[in-house]
Amino acid sequence: MGKIKAYQEKSTQGKVRLHSNESPYNNLPLLLKELEPSFSSLNINEYPSLNADALKEKLAQTHGISSENIIVGNGSDELITCVMQRFLNPNEVVVTHSPTFSQYAWNASLLHVNLIEVNDKSNYVIDIDGLIEACNQNNAKLCIVCTPNNPTGALISYHELERLHNETSCFIMVDEAYLDFVDQNYQSFVLSSSRMISLRTFSKAYGLAGIRFGYGVAQAEVIQMINQVRQPYNVNAITQMIAQGSLSQRKLIEAQVQSILTNKKLLMGALEDCGCTLAPSMANFIFFSHPSHDLIEKTLWDRGFAIKSFHQNTLTPNHLRISIPNDEDTKTLINVLKGIKI
Repeated sequence: MGKIKAYQEKSTQGKVRLHSNESPYNNLPLLLKELEPSFSSLNINEYPSLNADALKEKLAQTHGISSENIIVGNGSDELITCVMQRFLNPNEVVVTHSPTFSQYAWNASLLHVNLIEVNDKSNYVIDIDGLIEACNQNNAKLCIVCTPNNPTGALISYHELERLHNETSCFIMVDEAYLDFVDQNYQSFVLSSSRMISLRTFSKAYGLAGIRFGYGVAQAEVIQMINQVRQPYNVNAITQMIAQGSLSQRKLIEAQVQSILTNKKLLMGALEDCGCTLAPSMANFIFFSHPSHDLIEKTLWDRGFAIKSFHQNTLTPNHLRISIPNDEDTKTLINVLKGIKI
């Protein structure tokens, strides 16, 4: 246990937070106004719905599936842990690609399982052939793919996921945290297999990172298996209520997603004008590199913007990641970038 490092974050008080891939939009005032009657009748002295039944039913209606195909979590992070606990024993093998979400490696250390990371190909492309080979050669019990990938923004195609599934025998966890920023999802394929689950979150497009809610979609039998290791009452009553209310705001969320994608194009142009090399991101952030990455990061910090550095990773020297802000902050950010002398 001594090798496991606690997750740490530099204080960003007073800064525009562009380091955690959060939404720049806070919809809480609108949600509170609409949910006020429900909050007034909430029995906060009682435990919440064990399985978040009303919320699961609303999710099921939204996605055109059965509530039996859904599992809820205290953020998708909890469900990542649950899936790894359920399908891995100590010293067994889990395969993923790299660079990717650090939570997979953290969980592997916590659970004493062997993590094999397959490096991306050039231009940040996830190496599907490499993943298949690593799974088969090492008798992997679990393969994790993040698509669109954090931090690169790379997206694997429906056909590539089919190949990964059909040419391996392990369970596959598809992390779709950034699902709402692309016109592709794998739901129908995931539901056709007893060896897959898709994990999703309300922390990105829905702008609800502060309430910690995520969910998984899979065949009912898979959901039952993962529920065996899920903590009881893991999603609190207030989170259930706010998440359910946000599902009634789909038009607003979709409009905010479009604003984020529009601002991403503007910001990509400004970064390219600075001489940055950009990954072809399909999410709400941009992953880029520049020899003067430290100057860019410091200048933005001094001007009130917190972004994420990846230069300590040997696979991503000189790399930074920046979340997409709202319209006003995008304009300010572009002006700051124009003033950097590099």
